[in-house]
Amino acid sequence: MLKELLGPFAMGLGVFTFVFLVGQLYRLIDLLMTSGASPLLVGELILSLLPGILSLTTPMALLVAILMSVGRLAADREIIAIRMSGVNLMVVFTPILLVAMLLSGAMIAANYSLVPFLNLRATDLATQIEFNVLSSIPPNRFFELDTTKEGQSSVFFYERRNPKTGEMEHINIKTSIEEEPSAQDLQRQNELKQKMAKLAQTKDPALKREVVRLKRQVEEANRKKRVRESLIAANRGQIKADIAARLITLELQNGSIHYVNVDDPTDYSIIRFSQLTKGIRPRMSRSDEGIYEKTPREMSVPELRQKMHESIKPGRYWTELLQRFSIPLACIAFALIAVPLAVYVRPTAKAIAFGMSFLLIFLYYGLLNYGISLGKTGSSAAVFAIFFPNILLALIGSLLMYRTVMK
Repeated sequence: MLKELLGPFAMGLGVFTFVFLVGQLYRLIDLLMTSGASPLLVGELILSLLPGILSLTTPMALLVAILMSVGRLAADREIIAIRMSGVNLMVVFTPILLVAMLLSGAMIAANYSLVPFLNLRATDLATQIEFNVLSSIPPNRFFELDTTKEGQSSVFFYERRNPKTGEMEHINIKTSIEEEPSAQDLQRQNELKQKMAKLAQTKDPALKREVVRLKRQVEEANRKKRVRESLIAANRGQIKADIAARLITLELQNGSIHYVNVDDPTDYSIIRFSQLTKGIRPRMSRSDEGIYEKTPREMSVPELRQKMHESIKPGRYWTELLQRFSIPLACIAFALIAVPLAVYVRPTAKAIAFGMSFLLIFLYYGLLNYGISLGKTGSSAAVFAIFFPNILLALIGSLLMYRTVMK
C-alpha cells in the first residue's frame, strides 16, 4: 500500500510545490539574468523558502496520492477481492493513516522552530540579494528604491559609469512624499467609523445621510492629499552597501536638490551641494530601538507565546500559533476523507484525482482563511474556527470510513 502511495505523493508534492514557487522563481531568474545577483545566494534563498512551502503542499500532495492509489485499487476490483477474502479493509487503510499521522507530527515539529528560522533566513538572503543588486545597478535603467516608509517612493537613475574610476555619472533621484492627513481629516475619519458602527445597529435614515456625507468628505480629502516632490541631480556618485548594518549609502558630488510644490509649480526651491551622503535601509521594518522586528512567520513557538503576552493586540500572533498546529493536522483530516471517497468514486485518471483534490483544498482553505480573519480581530471563536475545517473533514471522513469498512 505504501509503495502504491509513494509515486502519486511525489508527483503531487512536485506539482503543488512548483505552483507555489513559480512566482518566486520568475523574480529570482530575472534577478540572475538582468541584475547580476549571486547564483549561490539565489540558490540558498530557494532552499530556505522550500520548507515553508512544503508545510502547505504536503497535505495537498497526500490527498492526491490517496485518491489516486486507493482509487486504482477500487477500479481494479481489488477492494472487492479483499472483502470477499474476509480481510478487514482497515488492515489496508491503517498504513495510510499511520503515514498521515507521521507527516502531521513531523510538520508540527518543523513548525516549532525550523520553518520560522528558515523564513528569517530567507528574509536575510533577500536583503543581501537586494544589496548586491543595488551595488551594481546598470546605467539607463530606472530603479525603485524601497524606503519602507508609507506614502514615500524614490526612483533612481544614472546615465553611465566611468570605466576608469567606476563612478556613476549624471545621477537623478526623484522622491515623492504624501503629506500626513490633517487633524480635521483624522477627526472626519473617526466620526465616520463611529457613525457607521451605529448605522449597523440601527436603520435611522438621517444617520444614513450623515454617513454618506462624511464618506464624500473623506474621499475628497484623500483625492486632495498633497504630494511633495524633490529631485536630486548630481554629476558623480557612488553606491556603497554595508550588509552588516543593512545600510545603503549614496555618496553624491557636485549636484543640487530641487523642491517643487505640486499644487503650485511656481513654488520652487533649489539647494546646491558639493557633497551629499544619503542613507537608505531597504526592506527593513525596525522598531524605535533600531532592532529588527521579526514578523509572526519568523518567530518560533516560544517567541509567539511571549509576544502574545506582551502585545496589546495579540491577534496576529495567536492566529499564527494556531496555524502551526492546524495545517499539519490537515494530513489526518485529508486521509480520513480521501480513503472512502476514493473507494466510492474510483478516480483512476489523474485529472479526476486532482479535480477532487482542488475541491477539497478549496473548501478546507476557504474555511481556514475565515478562521484566520476572525483570529486577527481577536475573536474568542478563532480557535474553533481555525480548527473547524479539520474537525469537519475528519468527522465526515470517519463516518464514510466506517460505512466503507462495515459494508
